[in-house]
Amino acid sequence: MYVRMTFFKVENGKMDSLRDLYNRDVISAHKHHKGIRFAHLLECLDDTNEGISVTAWDTKADLDAYETSGDYERLRGLFNEMYSGVPTLRSYEVTASSEPILLRIF
Repeated sequence: MYVRMTFFKVENGKMDSLRDLYNRDVISAHKHHKGIRFAHLLECLDDTNEGISVTAWDTKADLDAYETSGDYERLRGLFNEMYSGVPTLRSYEVTASSEPILLRIF
């Protein structure tokens, strides 16, 4: 599995708008890409203007296809006026992982 993470900061008071736009446009755009496992928006508990967008992909080929599709740049551009600084993109290969943990009800 491969994970892409975009680290960003937004202007004061913009996180609610960013979240709404993310739910509306980013989540729906990723449904059309082969190999997408999930798209998550993480909001920092310590700094309410800081966040991370995380996507996970089945294969490196799926990740590469997304990177060359132009969708990342298009979607990131939707948020440009909200950002405080330039977002940082990092890609990772998952090399160790636990199995999903099931909640047991006793």
